[in-house]
Amino acid sequence: MTLGLMCLAAPVTNAVASTLQESVDEINRALPALQPITWTAPAEKVKVVVFIDNQCVYCAYVVKNVKKYNDAGITMSFLTVAPESIKDEVISDMARVWCSADRQKSLSKAMAGFLPDNDSTPACVKLVKDQSALADRMEIELMPTMVVMSSPPVVVLGSVKPEIILQSVH
Repeated sequence: MTLGLMCLAAPVTNAVASTLQESVDEINRALPALQPITWTAPAEKVKVVVFIDNQCVYCAYVVKNVKKYNDAGITMSFLTVAPESIKDEVISDMARVWCSADRQKSLSKAMAGFLPDNDSTPACVKLVKDQSALADRMEIELMPTMVVMSSPPVVVLGSVKPEIILQSVH
């Protein structure tokens, strides 16, 4: 299954829309088991699944500004992508995040360059590997990749302002 990545400005053909919807359906099925780190918007307008790695500057910007997204009505759920060139390091780092007692705080600090001081467990390592495997199946190679779980779904590449995401669903 490929996500059929597209930027907001790219034309959406019926074939791309169908493939994208299939990918979103797969994400929805996998999400509970993957235990994303989620910040819920108080007045939710849309849900977004964000694929990140802890060495991505643009990903750090999104996490740093998660409150702005929430305030705009965007619930943000984060999953890890472990790019091949830094796979072991990202899995090791992000497993510590997923094993921490306060995942939101831990993710925020990790994205600012401060990894949690706790250890990871084999279960946390497996969880992060499973998250990355989903990203691999979706052929996600650019971070952050934001999947707007609307109907129809939209894929946003990069760290865009909340207004851009909301405009994409109306």
